[in-house]
Amino acid sequence: MSLLHPYYIIAIIYMLIFSFQEVYVKKVEKKWLWFLAGYLIIIAGLRNEVGPDYGSYIGIYIYSDTKDYVSIFMKALFMEGPQPMELEWLFVLINKILINVFNAPFYMLTLVIAAITIILKVEYIDDNTFYPFTFILFLFIPGFFVGESGQIRQCLGTYAVYYAIRFIKEKNLWMYLLCIYLAAGIHNVCYLFLPMYWVARIPMNKFWMLTLIIASIFASPFEIYKVFGGFLDSIAGDNMLVVGFNGYMDESVERLNGGFGIPEGMMMILTFFLFCFDTPMKEKFPYYEYHRNYAVVGICFYFIFRNNPIFSSRLAGTFIIFAYILIPNAMYVVSLNKKKIIHSFIIALVLFYFVVFSSFQNIKSGRFTIDLYKNHLLP
Repeated sequence: MSLLHPYYIIAIIYMLIFSFQEVYVKKVEKKWLWFLAGYLIIIAGLRNEVGPDYGSYIGIYIYSDTKDYVSIFMKALFMEGPQPMELEWLFVLINKILINVFNAPFYMLTLVIAAITIILKVEYIDDNTFYPFTFILFLFIPGFFVGESGQIRQCLGTYAVYYAIRFIKEKNLWMYLLCIYLAAGIHNVCYLFLPMYWVARIPMNKFWMLTLIIASIFASPFEIYKVFGGFLDSIAGDNMLVVGFNGYMDESVERLNGGFGIPEGMMMILTFFLFCFDTPMKEKFPYYEYHRNYAVVGICFYFIFRNNPIFSSRLAGTFIIFAYILIPNAMYVVSLNKKKIIHSFIIALVLFYFVVFSSFQNIKSGRFTIDLYKNHLLP
């Protein structure tokens, strides 16, 4: 077992303290959430040779400078330019401006991306839960290491879509479509969220939730996703923003052939919360139905794509976060004793994640350990 660098442990302790305050005392002022955001931006944005894809993004940084602006903007208009564009146009444009206009070192790219991502993340979380510190703590391991400190392109695109939920609430279709367009300019997996503006308003009850989930489980062995051919491959690409552990653990043959692992355990937990708290959440939590519908989509996607570890983690994972937010939100609609049980369960899961993540070799290969992590600003 390896030990995370103290910078990460400091963040966990900070979130833990405010989690107890917001759950048992009163809502914490947003300024404390921004202090956390600033700290996370520094440890993610100014990391030095840390993260599973660090070297790949250096290559993209250099690659982007070889592309001309005409090709980039023609790609944005879904046209072929003078040069081929193998990556999404907006991410290439951000890279090119930083290196071509400002002659910025690579760590300025990771800093800019981390800043935008975490600002969008804070706004989304503040809009959609009364327990932001608890939710961020819940997602921190391995989410922060896979996302903000790993596959930064996919993480940014996905949180741009999550931020756009505010426009679904406002029934502002054009702003939502603009957000999808820009997010897809970072990573094309975001096009999968295009129908969510309408999915959010589909009437759903426990019967239909159960029917859809059971149907997805039974459909799992038939690999029906293969009828889409290479379409899903092109969207999934290198998308590694997973909220579960698939991106940081080896997929065993036994699990893929019907065995039980951590991802299946989390699907059971999410499904339990969906069914157990559906009625009080509909009555007491604003816009609960939107996240419930997204959660059902994520769970169904997971089982439909289960025989393909890439799709089951990478495509379904972008939706599962909608389910995760329902777990802390359930504390808002229950009695104090039940709130204590749910909060204790969340803290237990955080500790479980901490132990399991520390046992993976990826914590060393990602250089997140006390002896390997380096930062351009912090000692």
